Amino acid sequence: MAVTPPPTITPAPTPAIQRGDRTTFASRVDAFITWLIAAVAQFSAVASNVFSNATDAAASASSAGTSLTNANLAKWAAETARDAAQTAKGLAETAKGQAEQARDAAAASAAMASGVVAFVDSNSIAKGSVDASKQVRFECDALIPTGTVVPLTVPAAGGTIATLSDLQEMTRAMTYYDNGVSTAVAYALGGTQRVAPPSGAKTMSFTGWPAGRQAVQFLELVNIGLGGTPAWPAGTRFIRYDGALQTTAAAANITWQTSGTDYVMVSTRDGGATLIVSVLRG
Repeated sequence: MAVTPPPTITPAPTPAIQRGDRTTFASRVDAFITWLIAAVAQFSAVASNVFSNATDAAASASSAGTSLTNANLAKWAAETARDAAQTAKGLAETAKGQAEQARDAAAASAAMASGVVAFVDSNSIAKGSVDASKQVRFECDALIPTGTVVPLTVPAAGGTIATLSDLQEMTRAMTYYDNGVSTAVAYALGGTQRVAPPSGAKTMSFTGWPAGRQAVQFLELVNIGLGGTPAWPAGTRFIRYDGALQTTAAAANITWQTSGTDYVMVSTRDGGATLIVSVLRG
């Protein structure tokens, strides 16, 4: 039977894996593992070829007395099988060495990552499993003082992280602000504001109402009726004692105090276009 040349074994990928080169480590390990998976089948094919050729060589050798030519062919087949076996052995040893390098490099990287590695804050630290364009990163330079390490303790419960903007309304609601004589009320200055204007004509105004949600402003109006009834923004509605909304304070039977404090709740749910005013009286 004719000798079958050994099948080709794909050379191992180069350059070799370097444990100290973190920038190429992952890609080279991936390339090596991919090669090794395919090489297993190639090693098996070479071994099968060696066995077949060796079997043929043995058969040829047994009939060497009948034909010198057959003996020479058997010798050549045996030598070919021997060389192929040596090549397979060398590739297997190379694969073993690279696998051990990959193992050692992975262990070293894991040990380093669990120690003192710090990632640059311009790099993302996580990405979406479905949409990889959704990523998260920490910003360290903006607020952390130089030379300061800020520990972040992870709570033993799942949930959504609240940001400063989420707490803005709660903080504002707990803030008291004395507006002095001004009747211009800025929503952001505090959930409770005192207004004590001088005697005479006066106009209440409001700025900074948040859009798209319910908002409430509590007012302490001192002597607001002294010297004239205060004017309110267009779109203001006053709650009468029976719950009906009126376009003027007078229609809601509200008389502003000329010597004392009116406690007033102003609310809106359309960014200030419509204001609902309720005067708290005993």
